[in-house]
Parts: sequence; C-alpha cells; structure tokens
Amino acid sequence: VPGKIGSYLIEEAPMLIGVKEDLEELKTELTCIQVYLKDVEACDREDEVSKEWTKLVLDIAYDVEDVLDTYFLKLGKRPQRRGLKRWTTNITGEKKDAYNIVDDIRTLKQRMLDLTRKREAYGIGIGNYSEHQAVACTSRVMELRCPRSDDQEERVVDLEDDAKVLLTKLLDDDGDNKTYMISIFGMGGLQTTALARKLYNSSYVKESFEYRVWTYVSRECKTGDILKRIIRSLGETSEVELEKMAEEELEVYLNDILQGKKYLVVVDDIWEKEAWESLKRALPCNSEGSRVIITTCNRAVAEGADQRVYTHNIRFLTFQESWNLFEKKAFRDIVTVDQELQKIGKELVHKCGGLPLTTVVLAGLMSRKSPNEWKDVWENLRVKDDHIHVSTVFDLSFKEMQNELKLCFLYVSVFPEDYEIDVEKLIQVLVAEGFIQDEKEMMMEDVTRYYIEELIDRSLVEVVKRKRGKLMSFRIHDLLRELAIKKAKELNFVTVYNEHHSSTTCRREVVHHLMDNNYLCDRRVNKQMRSFLFFGERRSDITYVETVTLKLKLLRVLNLGGLHFICQGYSPWSLPDVIGGLVHLRYLGIADTVVNNLPDFISNL
Repeated sequence: VPGKIGSYLIEEAPMLIGVKEDLEELKTELTCIQVYLKDVEACDREDEVSKEWTKLVLDIAYDVEDVLDTYFLKLGKRPQRRGLKRWTTNITGEKKDAYNIVDDIRTLKQRMLDLTRKREAYGIGIGNYSEHQAVACTSRVMELRCPRSDDQEERVVDLEDDAKVLLTKLLDDDGDNKTYMISIFGMGGLQTTALARKLYNSSYVKESFEYRVWTYVSRECKTGDILKRIIRSLGETSEVELEKMAEEELEVYLNDILQGKKYLVVVDDIWEKEAWESLKRALPCNSEGSRVIITTCNRAVAEGADQRVYTHNIRFLTFQESWNLFEKKAFRDIVTVDQELQKIGKELVHKCGGLPLTTVVLAGLMSRKSPNEWKDVWENLRVKDDHIHVSTVFDLSFKEMQNELKLCFLYVSVFPEDYEIDVEKLIQVLVAEGFIQDEKEMMMEDVTRYYIEELIDRSLVEVVKRKRGKLMSFRIHDLLRELAIKKAKELNFVTVYNEHHSSTTCRREVVHHLMDNNYLCDRRVNKQMRSFLFFGERRSDITYVETVTLKLKLLRVLNLGGLHFICQGYSPWSLPDVIGGLVHLRYLGIADTVVNNLPDFISNL
C-alpha cells in the first residue's frame, strides 16, 4: 500500500488537491509500520495484542487503498477524463469529490495516529528490528541477479532404483495381465508423485503406450469430474456431449474408448477406495498390455485396489541419503564448513525423520543463513518436537521473507492442485495487483521473476520447464500448497469459493470448480474485491459474469480461463460490455475460452 500511495502521489498529483500532505504522512507512517510488523514476526510475537494490532493496521492500509481507488473510479466515470480541463469544468461536482476524499483521508490519518499511540503504549515491535535487517530487506532483489543453476534446483533424491523396478513392471508384456495396476504408496512428502511423474515422462513409456493420461485427484474432487477429465485428455468427444452424461454413462463411454488400445493412466493422490472402484470399471483390463498407476497415502486404497496390483512402498530416506540431500544445498555458499556447523546440520537432518520434502525445505532455509545464524535456528527447533514437521520449517522460512516475496508466494496458493503455473501469467497478475515496485535498474517484470527464482532457491516450489535457462513454468507440492492456503486464510489474503462458504471481506476470490450459477449470482460479494479468478477445467456456461462484474467496480484482476459466457444480448463468443467499465482492471485472462473476437472496449482498459 505505501508503494501504491507513492504512485498516486506522482501520477495523479493534480487530482489530489487538499490531501497531498496527508497522503505523504500516511505513506511515511505505513512504511514505518511495515518495519514494525516485520519485527513482530521476527520476535515470534503470537500474543493476542500483537495479532489484533496487526489486523487493525491492515484494515487501515486496505481502507486507504479503497478511498483512493473509489475516488479515481468516480472521476473515471466523467465524460472528460484527461488533463487539467477536467478541473476547470463541472467545478461543483469535482470539488464535492475532493471534499469527500479530504474527509476520508484525514479520518484514516487520525486512525493511524491512534494506532501508533497504542503501539507505543503496549510496546509492540519496539527495539528489536536492526538496521542490518532493514538493509537486507531492501537489497534482496539485487542479490537475486544470478539465479542458481539447474543442478542446484534439484529437490528430490535419486529415484533410479525405484524407477527401474517399476519401469520393468510397466513394460513387461506378461500376456495374462498379472500386473495390470501399480500402486505407489507413501505418506505425504515421500515423493510418490515425483516417482510416478518420472515413469510417466520416461521415453520408453512414451514409445510403448498409444495413450497416456495423467489425472490428479483431490479430496474434494468428484468421480464424475475425474472421468470427464480423462475423456477430455483423450480428445474423443465434444464438451456438450460430455456435460450431458451421468457418471455410469461416463464409465461406459471411457471403457469403450480404451478397449483394444494400449494405454497408461496415472491417477495421482487418490484418497478414497470408492472413487477408485468407479474409475476401475471405466478402465478395461485388456490384452494389449495396458497399465494403471495410482499414488496414494491410504494403505487400504493401495493394497485393496485390485487383485492384479503391484504395491510399491516408498521408504524413508536413510540418514546418509538425507544428509547428502541437505549438504548439497545448505552448504553450497559456505567455503569452509567447520565441525560445529556440520554437527548442527546433522542434528537438524536427524529431526527430519527421513522425509525428503522436509529435508530440502530445511536445506533451502539454511542455505540463506550465515554460520552465526545456524545456531539460532537450531535453538529455535531444538525446543520443539523430536521430529521437525515441514510446516515448522515453512513458518521459519515465511517469517523471514520480505513483504513482496510473501505476496508472491501467497498468490501461488490461488492455483489448483498439481497445476503447472505459467511464469509469465503469474508475473502479469502480480504486477497488475500492484504488489511489485520497480527496483534500481530493474523493471517490475524482472523483479517479479527474481522473486519466483528465490522461491525455487528456498525449495518452496519446483521447476517444471526452462527454456535456454529462462524459467517458463513451475509447480508447488501439495503439502506446501496447503500450508500456503492456510497462511493466506489467516491473513484474509484470498478465499477459495465453495457452495458452503464465501468471504464478504476478502479481496481475492478464486473458483476452481464451477458449481451453482444461481448461488454465485445471488450471494453477497465484497465490493472492495480486487481479484476474481476462475480456473475452469472445461468450457462452462457462465450466466453470472455480467452480474458479478457489475458489483465489482474496483477489480484489478479478472481471470476467466476455461469458461464461456451466455449473457443476455451477447453471443457466446464475445465478452459482455460491462467488463469495459472496470476502469481499474489491469489483467483480463481469457485463455482457453471460446472468445474469438475482442470487443472495442479492450483498447480503453
């Protein structure tokens, strides 16, 4: 918010007559508050007073943003919108707006002064935030000018031995299909998905199977949706036909498609045995050598899935394997590793309990620490449980992030599970939100890219694709995504829409699965919402785009991916004109929609 105030002061100075000095003071106070908030986190202050004070500060920051955006929205509605001419015409109306913003800004300024007095009275965030930490925060982006090489991004241990065993099972043509299904079983963080993906992407597998399909199953996912997803991947039917089918019809339809074909279907992260039973009926056990791979952390699913199943248990890492994984990353920038540092490192690794995910996230955290700081981390973790959970390491890593990096990571949580996140798209959205500010000699887009590289460096996300060294896409592990969602919910940063709950205060809402149109239209929405994102798996008929956008005048980000629109008076291949009235809109996502012509209003956004 301080950065946004600064932008307004520079770009819109002629329109801020009477409030410029007040805004300058608010900007200064909010900038100082950011330092205090960082100090509260650094001191691990979890008391109710600190929490409540932080919430009140965030409320004021959001209210400042609302006042400014609403003010310029009103000005944007006027016929004459450019230059000083606006200020010499329709004087009565303009002065009325000016008086409104003066009153609002001065009220906010008084609220901020009251909060500052409370901070001093209760001693929140005083005396612990060093000058060194402040300098480190502002110079972090400059340190990111040299991204780590690909070999330093490796976040998993060598899976060759497991892969060889399973590859033989996959490719062995046993004739009578004794091994029809392979079940990869292991608790979260044991690389079950990584092993399945390694097999799926093997050149031998690509050559051997006529059809290959990967589908991810979440706890909330319905069996019918999984069946539709597989059928779509095969490209064997139209969307209209698919939406009309009941679950039993989908089972028969998919079975008919795959009969006589040699196929490989990977069902990742399946939780319920009942869901698998429906899928099994749709996947024929033919004489072509077809295979099904499932990954699960549910032993009953793994071992009871089918009589022709081969169950592969992913083991925990040995201490030496864990140490090799940790040492490679944690010590890479330390020229000389003394015995004391090695001792601390080995004690930390021992507490990871052989879980690769916890080990690499801890290594990512420690790789950013000086030798003197290692002991502090050890003291922090030593007093906790016998085993370090990945959530504990995540909390430590998150607390030390600068604000922009936190926002970048929290935004990753809006994407669906197992989603391959396009870097350029994320950059555009973060810039559109106003989260990223220019740095010396660096454009906002480049700054954002280096923040994403830091998340990789911390082992919080993993690379999916690079092109000539440039990061193209990445993915987040489902356990880390759950932690990010939890943190985003605590901070009221984003809410994931479902039929039973929808926040009326959160400024970002995401819809992963389209449900009830009428509910979305009729429900209360937060008129201060800044981002509304759809990630449709199919082109769905949306009747409420016009209804919703009419209420959300302050939107900066609107993503309509995978949807198409049935709005009264418009063809399903065009966008409703109401979107053209969103004067604050900075990002409009229409990838994978049926829109085939852009309306004239696009040039005005």
